[in-house]
Amino acid sequence: MNQIMALKGVPSGGFAPASLDLTRHRPDAPITIEIRPLAGCGDIAQVWSQLAARATEPNPFFEPGFALAAAQHLVAFRDVTVILAWQGQATEPNRRLVGLIPCFPRNRLFTPDALIGFADRRVLNGAPLLDARQAGAIIETVLAMRSDRMFEGRGLILRAMNLESPLVAEALRAAERLGLAATLRPAALPLLPDRPSASAISASRQNLARLGKLTLLEPTTQVGLRDAVEVLLAMEASGPRARAGSATLQDTREVGFLRAMTRSLAHVKQCRVSLLMLDDQPIAGAIVLGRARSGWLYLTAEDAAHAASTPTRVLLAMISQSAPSRQILQLEGLPGLGPAAARYGELHLTPRPARKPADIAARMRNAFRSSMFRPRHAAGGG
Repeated sequence: MNQIMALKGVPSGGFAPASLDLTRHRPDAPITIEIRPLAGCGDIAQVWSQLAARATEPNPFFEPGFALAAAQHLVAFRDVTVILAWQGQATEPNRRLVGLIPCFPRNRLFTPDALIGFADRRVLNGAPLLDARQAGAIIETVLAMRSDRMFEGRGLILRAMNLESPLVAEALRAAERLGLAATLRPAALPLLPDRPSASAISASRQNLARLGKLTLLEPTTQVGLRDAVEVLLAMEASGPRARAGSATLQDTREVGFLRAMTRSLAHVKQCRVSLLMLDDQPIAGAIVLGRARSGWLYLTAEDAAHAASTPTRVLLAMISQSAPSRQILQLEGLPGLGPAAARYGELHLTPRPARKPADIAARMRNAFRSSMFRPRHAAGGG
């Protein structure tokens, strides 16, 4: 039977010792749960990265290179709580990290009676990292947690999920075994402008080609990638986003995060920065995050002087031509060629309505306990 263990406030440190990363773990060992702040997970970055490579659904936004940089630089990530699922006890040298679920802390009033997966505008994919061989058992263990006040509710809400993914299918099976109601809520996306046709992109490319030679530049070294990121940031800061006050360089926290994140993800080959060059002049840039054959379009920028020829769309077309087997995923609001995230939405696993007298009595007791709390009125005075 799975054992539940909650540890809070574990301090951060360097990389995990090698003993935590032995592959000869016991696959039949119980799954234990550890709870930490996201900022306190630096010492497990190595085993965390290895879990991400084995995950049912790879997700660059919950890789250590992205999440730890966000926790360091961005206020929205400071209070994020992480549920860590380990196979084996804390004292076992061969235990393995098999699950990582970032979530909102339940330390506030009026929160839903469910565990809520972390969501942010920068996190385009909300899938937690679960070992492909243990996903069902991990979900059941997390949903069964009762002992800690922070996770006292029965249920799970995950946002920005691929509703057709194997991970969601596994979660639905776990919910059925635990008697939870499951609801899939597709994202309500705004209407998008028509995607440019291949002929329109070809015409834009021809217009730009009349002005000089077009080439695709994709640095492969750390120094080259760092320089390409700075070029992209400079282009963004000279365009309409800067005039609107939303350019990355105008926010010191945001630019610090972007530089740290791209550097860390590039180190594990999960960040690709592409520049469209007109002779020796960059006129568009894109940052794509992700592993292997799929990646997320995270940021684009283009030279305002050539905006009429849509160089960003030309750049994305050239990226697709250079690697036809690689899929670029994107959400609304970003110019591109691939499909919008229409199959993304929310997964809700919630308790079924109380029907038995014992269930109804338990709900009445909880409601009574909640009603005993009354906020203290401020004392009158001048």
